[in-house]
Amino acid sequence: MKKWVVLCFFLIGLPSASLLGQVDTTSPAPLEKVTTLSAWGHYGSIFAHSIEVHNTVGAHPVGVHLDWGQQWYGPGTWMRYGCLPRTGVTLAFYDYDNAVLGRSLTAAYYLEPTFPLSSKVLLGVRGAAGLSLLSNPYHPERNPTNMSYSAVLSAYLSLGVSTYFRINQQWAVALTGDYQHVSNGGFRQPNKGINWPTVGLGVDYAIRPVLLNRPTHLKRQQEWRGKASLNDLYVFGGIQNVAAGESQQYPLIGGGITIRKQIGRTNTITAGAEAYMDYALKEKLVRDTLAHLSPLRAGGLVGHEFLLGKVTFSQQLGIYLFRQAPYYPLLYHRWGLLYQLNRSYSAGVNLKVHGHVANFWDLRLVRHW
Repeated sequence: MKKWVVLCFFLIGLPSASLLGQVDTTSPAPLEKVTTLSAWGHYGSIFAHSIEVHNTVGAHPVGVHLDWGQQWYGPGTWMRYGCLPRTGVTLAFYDYDNAVLGRSLTAAYYLEPTFPLSSKVLLGVRGAAGLSLLSNPYHPERNPTNMSYSAVLSAYLSLGVSTYFRINQQWAVALTGDYQHVSNGGFRQPNKGINWPTVGLGVDYAIRPVLLNRPTHLKRQQEWRGKASLNDLYVFGGIQNVAAGESQQYPLIGGGITIRKQIGRTNTITAGAEAYMDYALKEKLVRDTLAHLSPLRAGGLVGHEFLLGKVTFSQQLGIYLFRQAPYYPLLYHRWGLLYQLNRSYSAGVNLKVHGHVANFWDLRLVRHW
């Protein structure tokens, strides 16, 4: 995934921060929502980001997305979030137009802040994360040239910007541009990933008539301004193999600390540091006669979080402060999804990426104070 995609995610929440008004002096209005159903057709192009996946050049994936969602609206929603969020699940089928890559079936959760530009037009910025079932993984005999993925089940991420043109209070036609990514996060090699930007045309239906206007003459709550910076202490772990075709998995264990400062009802900026031991990297160093180098890596990170209820979607840009292994560039980025268990703890998943290539997935537990 390109580094500019990280910047796009960083900017997802900033429009809502700019919409803040004065302190609310009335009782909170109720949050309202309506169920939506959408169907999309997508057409794209495979981005062959390295020489190892040059055999995918020229492929044009074609896909269909079916969405079930909840569109939040009304004065209470606007006062709380500064936008009209949409959340839901999407099912997607893709034919990658390439015999090596095959096809995929994806299920993903999406989070999409939408912003009314007029009574008829809404702008949405969507992030999605889920799992993809892939038809033709790497196999030393049946498919030895597939360097893009080696696991039947892999992770899916996407970022999109959509424009909804409302025909009436229930129907809309939508255009979207998306950058999509599938990989197993280093769990099994080879794992260069599939990256494909697409354009899409869709039809959106609300099960009952609804007005999706920006409420006027409201004073937004700003109680977040008096909050002190928050701190997170977290531990994480994962597993991965060393080389293509190997079944042996090696653990990865680490932890870190993050300082978080809320800058809006739905936006937080972050800074922190992390360190982790990578035992798959340790084995690779031994095989490459570089056992004298350390498999420990440590980095500093800055980022952004989009907050919606108990779900936190994070994007971070990192720089290595310590790395002796010669295999990685200086910069990396992280994408995370956390669910708040209670006031003190959250749990979730996180993907670490170098440039266009996923490094590893991890599961993490976060302590807030």
